[in-house]
Amino acid sequence: MNSGFYNESPACHCEESSDNEGKNKQHYRKSIESKRGRPRGSKVSGTKKEVIDLRSLLTRCAQAMADNNTATANEFLKQIRQYYSPYGNATERLAHCFANALEARVAGTGSALYTALTSRRIPAAESLKAYQTYVAACPFKRMSNIFANKSIGRLTREATRIHINDFGILCGFQWPCLIQGISLRLGGSPLLRITGIDFTLPGFRPADGVEQTGRHLMNYCKRFNVPFECNAIAKKWDTIREKNSGGM
Repeated sequence: MNSGFYNESPACHCEESSDNEGKNKQHYRKSIESKRGRPRGSKVSGTKKEVIDLRSLLTRCAQAMADNNTATANEFLKQIRQYYSPYGNATERLAHCFANALEARVAGTGSALYTALTSRRIPAAESLKAYQTYVAACPFKRMSNIFANKSIGRLTREATRIHINDFGILCGFQWPCLIQGISLRLGGSPLLRITGIDFTLPGFRPADGVEQTGRHLMNYCKRFNVPFECNAIAKKWDTIREKNSGGM
């Protein structure tokens, strides 16, 4: 249980435990150390690998596109293609993604590419695995979630209703910690209302993703006896008005 939710310390037990995190760091450290040095029997190559600043090339390519200089943008893309790789190091993989996006922008196929990517429905289990890997490797998202949830808990300590408008809710992974925390309030949990806002999905069920997130959160609230209401909205964010969320 998240017994420290209303304390000043930002403890949150909905994420992976510190023990598991320590084991992961230790395993990661060992894997790095095992790769140090030169394998036995290998020889140092006499050729030097050319060092290319892919970040600079990508930035200059994007600037050329912003200036409608298609010829220059294509020249930069030719250079970038020689060095990016979907299976290389972090910089090469990043360059691969951005170069594909820039190439689609030059060709005018960006909308078609986005539609093709979003047409694939990613199961919630896969999204959860990716999210767990992300927060285990990078603490910033975890800490921002903990800070936000603790702030909401502190500012709504006496409230009987809590209404949250979440733009870009995706799978709503931030809110189980909050739900578990407010369930511990003395005198009972307040009514929690979450307006989940996300972009539409292609197909005949454009709001299916955000509605599925609402159902998952509903089941979690039932588990901790938290009264819950969900308002799922799938539309462009700049078209959202106060009446859509039932009151900001």
